[in-house]
Amino acid sequence: MVQLNVMRWGDAGSTRTAVALHGITANAGAMAELARPLAAAGWLFLAPDMRGHGESSRANGDFSFDSLLADFAASVPVKPDLLIGHSFGGTLAQLGVLNGTFEPRALLLEDPVSHFADQETPLEMLAWDEANLPRNIDGLLQLNPGWSQLDAAWKLLSLVQTDFEDARRAFAGNAPWDLRHKAGEIASKVPTVWVLPEDSRFVPVNDQDRLRREVGEQAVVAMPGVGHSVHRDATQEFVEIVERLSAGEWFGHDR
Repeated sequence: MVQLNVMRWGDAGSTRTAVALHGITANAGAMAELARPLAAAGWLFLAPDMRGHGESSRANGDFSFDSLLADFAASVPVKPDLLIGHSFGGTLAQLGVLNGTFEPRALLLEDPVSHFADQETPLEMLAWDEANLPRNIDGLLQLNPGWSQLDAAWKLLSLVQTDFEDARRAFAGNAPWDLRHKAGEIASKVPTVWVLPEDSRFVPVNDQDRLRREVGEQAVVAMPGVGHSVHRDATQEFVEIVERLSAGEWFGHDR
């Protein structure tokens, strides 16, 4: 177990707490542009650096799902008003809800990696990122035109901080996995919204259709014109979803 570095926005005495889990090769700063307006609206927003990412230790090099979840349990509130999981953080958020590590009042899954059929696919993704992602702010903004300059700066820092061998152990070392058939179980435990880019690599159209059948139309938001980091490309819309979901307004009186 590692005591993780945790970034905090907002007042420690806030009555609403959000915990956000970032994706592979990212860091807690990936949530900064989302955290700032929520903190201004009265939230305490907490984002841990995953083991081997950001300013957190790599510990003994064990990047198993169990170890990653144990780190979170030791470092952030496990019963927040809202749990957000982005990308690989969405994988961990789902697993944490399923095994009882997390018991949030609401869950927001942002383009989560719910399925890898093999280890080769995540290895190929990381190899491409390691070889091709720009190592400067201008290049990252060209690749992600919806991002702020701060978003690009945090991404640049995260790439400097991350050892890609550790990322491979976490992202590919736990593969294969398939959480798609667990969507209904997750939604039965906690009000859950999947926020996706319309053209998602991780939740393609067929999986989106399956999700809607299993958890209902309202639980799936597919947004056009955004990339994998929806909260960066459409921050205000994402904030509105957070507020409505946490207030119990998203599903009306159905759940």
